[in-house]
Amino acid sequence: MKRKYELVIFDLDGTLLDTSQGIFNSVRYAENKMGLRPVSDDVLRTFLGPPPQKMYSKIYGLNEKEAFMAAKLHREYGLKKAINEAVVYPNILDTLNFIREEGYKLAVATLKSQNIAEKILSNYELLGYFDCVVGMDAYESMTKEQTISKAVLDTETKGEAVMVGDSIIDMIGAELAGADFIGALYGFGFSEPVDSKWHFIKDISELKKML
Repeated sequence: MKRKYELVIFDLDGTLLDTSQGIFNSVRYAENKMGLRPVSDDVLRTFLGPPPQKMYSKIYGLNEKEAFMAAKLHREYGLKKAINEAVVYPNILDTLNFIREEGYKLAVATLKSQNIAEKILSNYELLGYFDCVVGMDAYESMTKEQTISKAVLDTETKGEAVMVGDSIIDMIGAELAGADFIGALYGFGFSEPVDSKWHFIKDISELKKML
């Protein structure tokens, strides 16, 4: 039976790992370093998913230069400490092993910085499963669409790709990049299916049957 997909792309935060504690701590670190008024825990949760620079501008009313500096501090904490403050979701290793054994290409497309993404995946012994990892560039300029498109390019994928992610950002990025989408309901963004044309899963192991 011919496979529909050549490449399976995963988001990182809220899809492969629960990185929420590290993200929260990164925000508090940036707040403290820049003398920003701490936001409530409810507002803190809005940092799960979107690019940090965009969120610092939106939440704190910072200008472009200030928001870039806040994002830089956010990444600074991430590289030093948040890379050790994550939890691998249940059944991730088993599912990745299955997908690799079935001969699919595997990639990560994330809005985490490139070096943080690689280090956190390495720390939790996930890096070796992936043919490529694409993260945010040093200028904080990449979109989710661009990270997905780069993953397709870097893996030399000629056939179809599917993005597995836990947020609207992932879904829209996949659509713009010309990839299919599978929504992870166990992560940060989705509590229920939001678009009938895509599949949504409650556990990553459900990918086995879908692929």
